[in-house]
Amino acid sequence: MEKPIRRFVMWYYVLHMHRTVPFLNGCISFVAFITALALVIYMLIAFVTGMFDVGMLMFDTVFLEASKRQDVFNTINGDFLHNVAVLIVLMKAYRILVEYMSFRHIDMKFMLEIGIIACILELLFNSAGYTEHMQMVLASLAFGLVAVYAFKYETFVKSKKDSQKEFEKDHLR
Repeated sequence: MEKPIRRFVMWYYVLHMHRTVPFLNGCISFVAFITALALVIYMLIAFVTGMFDVGMLMFDTVFLEASKRQDVFNTINGDFLHNVAVLIVLMKAYRILVEYMSFRHIDMKFMLEIGIIACILELLFNSAGYTEHMQMVLASLAFGLVAVYAFKYETFVKSKKDSQKEFEKDHLR
């Protein structure tokens, strides 16, 4: 009596897993798609409003004396470069989401790149907000990530190709 019940439970479990797992994968892909879409919209809004603000500040300096104009430009330069660098991080995050949606795989190369860029950004543009020890931690982390990226680059590329081949093989069946 116990074996037929066990078989029924296994059959029921397998039947529902074949239906449920693809549905859940679709849900996760939908969430990743919505996140990527929101990220792109945010990047566009941040870029347009940032450029507008910089343009308005530059236009306001037309009638200022040269020394005051230079002070404004020095402030704008740091803010502008920081905004561009943050935009690069967001583009890397978008690339990670697209990679996941395409192959259900997160490319470690992109993850290391975003880690390196984020550490260096914080050191360049926000170092005053950190203690000296934290600055050393960020510098060490950036250096360590660069070392891993440099020495394991071929491994990451091979892993990505293998993952894509496996994904394509699974979906051709």
